[in-house]
Amino acid sequence: MKPAPSALASLGLALLLLGALALEAEDPPALETGTVIAVAYSKQRIVVAADSRASFMAEGYQDEVCKIANPARKVIFAASGMVGGGDWYASDIAKQVASRIVGDNPYLSESTLQSVAESWARTMAEKVRGLPPQAVQKYLRDSQTSAIFAGLDRADEVNIVQARLTPVNAARGIDVRIEVKPLQVDPQRTMYLVFGRPQIAMEFLDRKTPRAQDEVARWQEYFRGSQDIHQDVAIRLVELTGHFDTRKDLVGGSTSAIRLDGSGGVRWLQRPPSCY
Repeated sequence: MKPAPSALASLGLALLLLGALALEAEDPPALETGTVIAVAYSKQRIVVAADSRASFMAEGYQDEVCKIANPARKVIFAASGMVGGGDWYASDIAKQVASRIVGDNPYLSESTLQSVAESWARTMAEKVRGLPPQAVQKYLRDSQTSAIFAGLDRADEVNIVQARLTPVNAARGIDVRIEVKPLQVDPQRTMYLVFGRPQIAMEFLDRKTPRAQDEVARWQEYFRGSQDIHQDVAIRLVELTGHFDTRKDLVGGSTSAIRLDGSGGVRWLQRPPSCY
């Protein structure tokens, strides 16, 4: 015998109330954000450096968090912003996606690399949409996620794809805007990209202040004997951000750095224990 419509309505209301109570009782996920990532890149190589401090929102911050990964044989990945939420983490998703799409292939066309980045972005967007809206809305201003995937093609030249996810308020909670695009790599020179918290690094790269001018004037001596001064500058930009940025809860700790080129493949330059 089917229950009367009024009984169904009462049952539905009761289930909704129970669901609301369950949501209130459940602890919100520990959303992870923060980071500065500095990249020096050319057609011949890419170097990525990152800090190791992550803010877990209400839980404070933690050092020795790895923001860089080597998700496939000749692929490197780095991400900043909202990169973790309870039982998922951006670099783990990057490894899963790269394993499925790339496998053991040591060479990636730009289009294949873009497919990896797009799949990663879609998976990440679903994870963010699945978070309690109140947990994301509270930190909406700081919740953008930026990432890069870099790989080598058959000519041993570097390709880079950027991905950006931006949570936005929607009629039914939180939606996520996705942007994925290749990064233009100059064939003649080394260029820099800084994301996460780029303000301090750009101050020094552009020599905007007296302290930046003094610092850059010492680089020739500071990096004397370096095999790749651009590599050292990328690492130094992360160190300077950790030192001067006023948001100590978002950047700091030790610096990790990784390099990808045709002669050596993937090489860790600075590898804290958290980078495995």
